[in-house]
Amino acid sequence: MPINSAANAAYDEIAQLLVPAAWPPAPEVEAGLAAHAAAHGERGLQTAVSGGQYEHREGLFYGGRNPTWSQQTLRHVRQEHATRCAWLGWIDLHTGLGPSGHGELIFACRDEARALQRARSWWGPQVTSIYDGSSASALLSGLMWTAAYQEAPQAEYTGIALEYGTLPLHEVVAALRADQWLENHPEAPAAQREAIKRQVREAFYTDTDDWKQRIVEQGVQAARQAVAGLA
Repeated sequence: MPINSAANAAYDEIAQLLVPAAWPPAPEVEAGLAAHAAAHGERGLQTAVSGGQYEHREGLFYGGRNPTWSQQTLRHVRQEHATRCAWLGWIDLHTGLGPSGHGELIFACRDEARALQRARSWWGPQVTSIYDGSSASALLSGLMWTAAYQEAPQAEYTGIALEYGTLPLHEVVAALRADQWLENHPEAPAAQREAIKRQVREAFYTDTDDWKQRIVEQGVQAARQAVAGLA
């Protein structure tokens, strides 16, 4: 079963607009999404899109009905290495949200004040949270780190997601929509396939020396802070 199978009624309302039958989307499709954003705010649209859903198999952020290979692999690693530890640290690496090259430190534990305080003692007061709206990320469901509580219940768990910015959010969402449409339409012409795959890569990876250097520097710093916190 999925880690979390909560309903996402907001996604249901715009499912056909997010991944329409034809790509690029028709003007009326984009107008429908704009109307949803006007009614619910950009944050409301972001939450509807990225919050996770379990009803639309050919849609965005579909959680599935069975564990993925990655979730199973992660659980096996924890079963092998984390069943006897007293403290467990976690850094989940992501790209696609926030200013280009900036690594946002997002609290990745249950909504518990003591855990948030502990995360900020490790990584600093700049740690944000999806629970209080301080993060660039929307409130999400079905997150992988929740398995830490199940596979290592004896450990005091402290985690963050390190989210590196790339392009503006609307461009990232457009790339995700195009990629899902392509997944649903394997008959798409080769030129269109190549263009969409290039669009997705650019949405999640900035191929410049400056961007890559900033990503490495922030990642190494976060890892060192985690080791210090565990010590």
